[in-house]
Amino acid sequence: MAQSSDEYLDLLEPRRNQYDLSFALKHTASLLPEYQYVTHMTKAEIRTMVLKSRRLKHTVEEIVASNGRQEKDIYAEAEAILDEMAHEYSLNNIRFLAYIFAKTFKKLYGHIYVSKTGLEKLRKSYRDSPVVLLPTHRSYVDFLLISYMMFEYNLPLPYIAAGADFNNMKFVNTLLRKAGAFYIRRSFGADKLYWAIFTEYVQILVINGEAPLEFFPEGTRSRTGKFLPPKRGLLQVVVEPFMKGRVPDISLIPISISYDRILEETLHSREMLGIPKPKESTSGLFKASSIFQENFGNITVHIGDPVSLKQMSLISGVDRSVHSLAPRFIFSMNAQEQQFVQELCLSIQLMQQRHMVVSPWVLTAALLVMSPGYQTSLQGMYSDMEWLKGAATGLGTKVRWPVGKTVKSVLEDVLAVHHAMAVVDRDSIKLNVPQNVATAEEVMEVATVYIMLGAYRNQLLPSLAQPALVSLAFCGLNAATKGELFAQYQFLVTLFNRELTFHPKTTVDDFQSTLRKLQNSSFISVTGLQYSITSSGERLTSFLCNLLHPFLLGYWVVCRYLLSCPASLASVTEQSLAKTIQKEVAELIATGDLKSYDILSLNLLGNAISSLLQLGGIKRSKSGLTLIESEITKTAEKISEYIELPASLLTKPFAKKLAGPAAKL
Repeated sequence: MAQSSDEYLDLLEPRRNQYDLSFALKHTASLLPEYQYVTHMTKAEIRTMVLKSRRLKHTVEEIVASNGRQEKDIYAEAEAILDEMAHEYSLNNIRFLAYIFAKTFKKLYGHIYVSKTGLEKLRKSYRDSPVVLLPTHRSYVDFLLISYMMFEYNLPLPYIAAGADFNNMKFVNTLLRKAGAFYIRRSFGADKLYWAIFTEYVQILVINGEAPLEFFPEGTRSRTGKFLPPKRGLLQVVVEPFMKGRVPDISLIPISISYDRILEETLHSREMLGIPKPKESTSGLFKASSIFQENFGNITVHIGDPVSLKQMSLISGVDRSVHSLAPRFIFSMNAQEQQFVQELCLSIQLMQQRHMVVSPWVLTAALLVMSPGYQTSLQGMYSDMEWLKGAATGLGTKVRWPVGKTVKSVLEDVLAVHHAMAVVDRDSIKLNVPQNVATAEEVMEVATVYIMLGAYRNQLLPSLAQPALVSLAFCGLNAATKGELFAQYQFLVTLFNRELTFHPKTTVDDFQSTLRKLQNSSFISVTGLQYSITSSGERLTSFLCNLLHPFLLGYWVVCRYLLSCPASLASVTEQSLAKTIQKEVAELIATGDLKSYDILSLNLLGNAISSLLQLGGIKRSKSGLTLIESEITKTAEKISEYIELPASLLTKPFAKKLAGPAAKL
């Protein structure tokens, strides 16, 4: 996708032609759109409203009745929670951040493209209902970028649901708080008091409609280039006021943020290898100043069409009248509404995925992962990139390919950005890592680059997952009926439920529409009732199958490992099991029995274990895990129908290690 001025605005272009101080001091109050039923409140007024709310009073009474605590002590705790949580706005603070962000973004990025039509629709949506911004989450830059973008385009700065980790960063925590951030704990499900305060606080912000609320449906940053399963907790809190008739509607705004290069790419890869992330701190922020010497390419921000909560509830047949006789201050979400929110989360995520943009480096990464030894000739890469650009674009991938540039020039540009990962050596392109490793420890030392490469490759999954699953359904079959293909497809959907995003109500439609798309493109032909891959479709379907090959192989390795273990794993958790299997995988890579570094990822291993839990191969109990050999064997045999397995692994016994520490670099 070439960026044109008709479709996208460059957020940084005005800043390169104007003094940053003039920009930061601009007057915008009269230009901001406003909700027609807006209620303006100060921080103190919101605080008072929460503390005097019937919801909090009811919760305090419940706590007093259940454990006999003094009411005054509970209210004192409530005040402390609010002090820790609450946001505030300071115009001087916002201007200071605007000045700093303008300089920072110009230094780090070449361009930040923002969808022009999306901005216009967002501006119009403010009048009729409260607005909730729902961005993708790949970097800490995300929420800073959204606020900066709103300031640039004269839109209200959002209230940002930020993790409490940031509240530990001296000076930075105050800067963010005074720009609209409110801090919430990562987990508080069992804390009635915290839950009541959080719910009341968020719903006051939504109902007042003074500014949009912003939070990440994924809950945390994705470290893998894939989408995390969406969390419905905060969205439930947002939806409830509408269900109880306290607002006429809510506009949900999906936002897709695509990076050429992720700022935290190395840290993310290390986390996937089991290295704990550094604790957020102000000193750590200053130590990261070396990033200003790096080139992080471009960012593309697509603002999706506003989603009317009212319209979505009508389409889903949600009956809001059930709340008419219940007190408004008691949080209630029946089974139908919970299902509606879960499906709404998935719908929003699929909307985000449709507008993700990939850079040419993503194509390069995918081709390198599939190349023997993670290297290939430059001429081969030029040819393959041209082919893949056309094939991926034809299947709906949005590729940000610079207008008028040759593939040779484009490859030079992406290698300049990703120089730490890949290099040109004479007439070849290869990973920037030692080629020969002999021990598991050495494998782990070089694995960071391989995991990073896989994360960029994974950015193709949102647009290519469906055709990849249909392509895999043909594996081992010269021809098949639609029913046979769907049975294979359905198994893969279940297997990869945590790797990919699927809407439970559209499985059949997704399969049929993908089959039609491949047929219309002449990649698949139909003779009578039999479907088969055409000669012109062999290259594409082979690529698509290889896209999911590391996941299938990783899941099979997990099955094989578990079949070497005793049936009962006392005191073993899914997390410790994943780390133990990771050590085994490192040994297999060191001995040459495995070639895929992707399988070292704790995310992949954890998802494989979760999938086996869902398929009945593992049972969880308070005492540990129980393995169901017949179900694990069935899953392993089914996976073997889709891929060619390494011959040495079919006979080689796995070590029976049941626990192990996290990997160390």
